[in-house]
Amino acid sequence: MPITLPSRTLLAFLATGHLVALVSANEPPATLMPKAKLEPFLKEHCIRCHGPEKQKGQVRFDEANWEISNVDIAQRWQDVLDQLNGGDMPPEDEKQPSQEVLSHALDTLTGTLLKARKQLTDRGGEIAMRRLNRREYANTIRDLFGFIVPADMIPEDGEAASFDTVGTDQFFTSNHFEKYLDLGREIVAYGFTWAGKPREAVSTAHREPEQNVTQRLRETLADLDNKMRMKNEGKTWQEMGFEDAGEAEIVFSQFKFRAGKPRQYLQYPKVESGIYLAVVNNETRRFGINRGGDPRGRYRFRIRGGLVGDPPEIRRFVRATDNENTVGVMRIRGTEAAPEVVEIGYQPSLGQRNVSLHIEENRADIRVLEHYLTKLKSEDPWASIWIDWLEIEGPFYPQERAFFETLIHPQTPVRGKQTMVWNDANARELIERFAFEAFRHREPEKAYVDQLVAMFEKSRAEGQKFDQAMGEVMAVVLASPGFLFLQEASKADGKRHELDARELAIRLAYFLWSSAPDAELYRAAADGSLLKPEILRAQVNRMLLDARSVEFTDGFASQWAALKRFDAITIDESVMFKFNQGVRHSATREVLEFFRTLVAENLPASNLIDSDFVVINSLLGAHYGIAGVKSDAFQKVSLPAESPRGGLLGQAAFLIAGSNGERSSPVIRGALVMEKLLHDKPAPPPPNVPELGSASKTPLTNRQLVEAHQKRAQCASCHQKMDVIGFGLENFDVIGQWRDTEKVGNKEVPIATGGTLPGGGAFADIDGLKTALLNEKDALARELVESLLAYALGRTIEFSDADAIEAILHELKREDYPVRSMIHAVIASRLFHTK
Repeated sequence: MPITLPSRTLLAFLATGHLVALVSANEPPATLMPKAKLEPFLKEHCIRCHGPEKQKGQVRFDEANWEISNVDIAQRWQDVLDQLNGGDMPPEDEKQPSQEVLSHALDTLTGTLLKARKQLTDRGGEIAMRRLNRREYANTIRDLFGFIVPADMIPEDGEAASFDTVGTDQFFTSNHFEKYLDLGREIVAYGFTWAGKPREAVSTAHREPEQNVTQRLRETLADLDNKMRMKNEGKTWQEMGFEDAGEAEIVFSQFKFRAGKPRQYLQYPKVESGIYLAVVNNETRRFGINRGGDPRGRYRFRIRGGLVGDPPEIRRFVRATDNENTVGVMRIRGTEAAPEVVEIGYQPSLGQRNVSLHIEENRADIRVLEHYLTKLKSEDPWASIWIDWLEIEGPFYPQERAFFETLIHPQTPVRGKQTMVWNDANARELIERFAFEAFRHREPEKAYVDQLVAMFEKSRAEGQKFDQAMGEVMAVVLASPGFLFLQEASKADGKRHELDARELAIRLAYFLWSSAPDAELYRAAADGSLLKPEILRAQVNRMLLDARSVEFTDGFASQWAALKRFDAITIDESVMFKFNQGVRHSATREVLEFFRTLVAENLPASNLIDSDFVVINSLLGAHYGIAGVKSDAFQKVSLPAESPRGGLLGQAAFLIAGSNGERSSPVIRGALVMEKLLHDKPAPPPPNVPELGSASKTPLTNRQLVEAHQKRAQCASCHQKMDVIGFGLENFDVIGQWRDTEKVGNKEVPIATGGTLPGGGAFADIDGLKTALLNEKDALARELVESLLAYALGRTIEFSDADAIEAILHELKREDYPVRSMIHAVIASRLFHTK
């Protein structure tokens, strides 16, 4: 059914002249798999488990396709070859082929697949025209306009099977265009407002949080004590000032609680000069500071405070929030007598009229403080932190003004009414220049501009102001495929072709910055120098040193490391009371900062399996029991030789993702290791698999539960490898803290962590597991290279890509697969340069 679009959306969709049709090439000639040579082998060793009666792994060879006409069929045969080469098939408990028979089958498969690969390579690897995902849209708008669009204002990406850059996983409807058009209107209106405003001088907003709070508590306590005195004197509820007898009964039944908290609080020595973070009321539990804000600038939020006595390490942190979202975590180091200042950075986003930040003690979500202290077995004071004052300083602007600011007001605005250089007479030029930049330095077609100018003139004739009429036109541009889609022109022959310099610059920028090229990259594209290997390499190094490269490390690593799964795990903080929102925020950052360190220092990828360092902040130092981590900023910290941390395997986010939120899961952890570190993603479980523990009525250890599960016929084959890997991580509990025992029923039972991998490698503990996994560095490197390519190219990796991937891996192996070099090799590859 055709989609009917409103007229302006239709203009945005059709009139750009840039919506490139994807031309489907004719299928290449099929490569014939030699059936006569292979069918006897399959019947003898494979059909029993992969035939009409059984289809283990959803594979059957009685219906095999012997004509390799596309990459999907080729990949299925490649999987067969990989299983045979790896010794995984036939299984150990099945009849084994002789070495001669096996070698003959392997040679036949290998030779035929090499032939098929050559047939498919020139025509495979089509990159679907894809739209900007949420991250890329927000970053591109930021670089155009100078301010941030919150993610929840941008149309959702939808579920991606791999990365949010993969075009085939994206969907688009007329409703999307309407949303983008509405959002474009808001962005442009906001842009016009701020483009004409001069940059503000840096100033500081200061708040003494105790002002009025302490006095109100004194008045509340005095009123309650007076009512109790009158009650003891026999006064009536009317004389005591209650509305009715019921209110009086409630107040006096809760008197100890209502009066006790403010009474206890007011006994602290410095209530007149600051606030103690205590659960007396909302004003002492959580408070903040507001000031006017400029979304083009950044701000510094700082607090001055100190510790009350000597609280446990877990109670020395405050969490800064913006509308309940965690902005950062700060460790308080001073004392009441000698308070210290700590700070974090912050940038407001589109629509925020004020900078508003709040702080509270970073602790588990347990409403009654006394219950929390009981769980901590703490006899420390009721409050652990005292805050003297809060400040917000700013705005601090980037050195260069954003494109839209300089377009609308070429001269830096000064105070007073601004005179715009644009008017009805030169409106066409403004439209052309805006569209050129929005379309990533592609000239808009004349017919398209004509229609935009006609729309502008019609709006002006109807009485709209210049910026309103122009804003509608620019919103249409921002809802156009020329902006929303990353387009690379296809050719009718269906073969791969080299990217031109502009296309290469755009692909490179969205890979490393998740945004459009900057002026220097556009210049290198315009003069063609970007196509020279040495210039390209220099640009990549420059881009990785730029602050915008955080978009690559965050965008790639967060998806590769399955942080979405981590985010989805719910932890009951009333039970896991050492977990809280600050730990969740910091655990997420640890994964990203660790990967960023691998890139920055060009460290071997094997550090993802084991490393002699971690990249953590002071809160994670406390969570992991690593002493001496002082900074709230993430830093590289060397580990003592006996530490179980190091690599992805010791990081809280990975370990929590490998759980169900209530108990650790050797199965999930093992599956994650296989997929992310061994390039061996387990098959999905068959339907109707029973839950762990469903067959047992007595308490069992995690290991016993899983081993009972393995005995089920439908579970054993897949679980043999991943479960034993997970057993090696069982010393880490649900929230990633070390333990030597687990609770089973009412007992603490020692954890058994050893095992033997299917290949024969035995290990006793986490160190032995890491040593065994380090023998699989080649598999890890392949996983990373293929993932980087999928993320960079915006498509899944196919059978026809194999030769190019082998070339990349061969080049990197000599240096032990360093991660920064891996990025360079991916960008230098033929796959990155072709479409």
